[in-house]
This record gives sequence, structure tokens and C-alpha cells, in this order.
Amino acid sequence: MIHPDTYVQHTPKGLGLFARKRFLRGEILWIIDDIDLKMPLLTHQALDPLQQQKLNIYCYLDYQHRVIVPWDEGKYVNHSCAPNSTGLLEYDNISIALRDIEPDEEIVEDYYCYYGHFETFTCKCGAANCRGTIDQVDSYRPDLRLRLEDIAPDIMSLNQPLLAVQSAENASFLSLLQRYSIPV
Repeated sequence: MIHPDTYVQHTPKGLGLFARKRFLRGEILWIIDDIDLKMPLLTHQALDPLQQQKLNIYCYLDYQHRVIVPWDEGKYVNHSCAPNSTGLLEYDNISIALRDIEPDEEIVEDYYCYYGHFETFTCKCGAANCRGTIDQVDSYRPDLRLRLEDIAPDIMSLNQPLLAVQSAENASFLSLLQRYSIPV
């Protein structure tokens, strides 16, 4: 589920997701919920090529080898080689602000940080460190992701409305988060 203080807007790259308010480092921007489509990779591979092509624009492959398609505006997060949000090394079905994100700033992630995506594409993010090409599944770079222990204090210190979203997967994330929390 995407944070309610976001909105979709046209960009030169197509639709993008933007901050309606200032997000602080550690705020959860998106977290998987029970409505998101979770498709086994083999099911995805059995789809008609045209269906795969359309689906690939909005999905990613998680560490459990499931094709995840967000049901809401979370699917409009674009790539940037200079991201302001990312998943976690220990839990990839979440998006967390890497730094403070200002109102009306586009929320972007480095697609290299996910276990897999399906299309190689030319990057046009314009970042000083732009890699030019974003490769397929073999490009997974866990070293680019946040470690939960490094950001858990930030997560725990903020009001996190998305942690109220009830699902079995979120319960496992909360359990993981508790390992790094400091007793009050």
C-alpha cells in the first residue's frame, strides 16, 4: 500500500509518483499488502508475450521469486541512479525514504536494488552517476540497499501509518524490525 501523502503526475518519462508532504529519512512510503498481486515466476513466464510486456512495466521480482504487481500508485515509482527511496536488504517488499524527500519531489528508486526486473532499458534519469543501462535480473545489487539495522532507529522514531496495514508479510517485517529496536 502506498503512503496516502503521495500523488501521480506526468513526467518526461511517463507517469511518476510524487510526495505531497515532506517525508523524513526512514518513513515507509510503500509496503506490500494483501491486495497486491503476488504471482509465481512460472505463472508469469507462461503468460502470452504481450501480457508479459505490459505487466513488466509495473512489476518486480522479489527474493521469494514472486512477481509483485502493486495494485495502487506504488507501481508508478520510476528508476533513478540517484534514488531517494529503496527497499531493505533483509526485506524487499517495502520502500523507505533514504533521505528527506521534499513536497512535490518525485519518489524514485534504483531498480538495481531489487532482486529482479524484466526489461533491460536505457536510463535517462539525468543523475551525475547515471549508469546508462539498467540490466535484467543478473544485475541485482544488494550492496546498494539499506541494511535494516542502519535505519531501524529512524523507522521506529517516526509515525508510520503504513505499519497499521495488516498482513502476514507485514507481521514478519515487524518481527524483523523488533530485533533492531531499542527498548524504551
